[in-house]
Amino acid sequence: MVLLDAEAPPPPSPWPKRLVAAALLLAAVGSVLWWQFRYYEEKKTVERFMEALKAGDYRQAYEIWQPTPAYAYSDFLEDWGDTTPFGRVRSYQLLGIESSTPDLLVLPGQGGPGRTVEVSGEATGVIVRVLINDAEEVRIWVEKDDQSLSFPPF
Repeated sequence: MVLLDAEAPPPPSPWPKRLVAAALLLAAVGSVLWWQFRYYEEKKTVERFMEALKAGDYRQAYEIWQPTPAYAYSDFLEDWGDTTPFGRVRSYQLLGIESSTPDLLVLPGQGGPGRTVEVSGEATGVIVRVLINDAEEVRIWVEKDDQSLSFPPF
């Protein structure tokens, strides 16, 4: 047998390429699913809150809100009860979720121009925008760690 008459080497196995392609596909699908459901808990908390308001169950809504001791039930009713500018919640629509914090925050000054403060770091919550009764847009802050609700700090 001569060098030129040698047998051809066996074809390379297709499995390494298939495994790499499957891993890339799995990573892409996982990334898309994570992106779609990253604020699922916060969205569901606001939906539960709005459903309680819609049903007129203000005590349940107040519990979902998880208020601080300084925010009494009477204060809550002033903000979310039947006497609010948008009235009783008859319908609502979640418009979107904002997760970023502002880079600059302007604080009002007494009798003069406001101060500008730089805000940095990762936000501890998200803002859920809700359209109430097809008329009034409300922004609700949802803390990521305990799902408590409040008005946005900015």
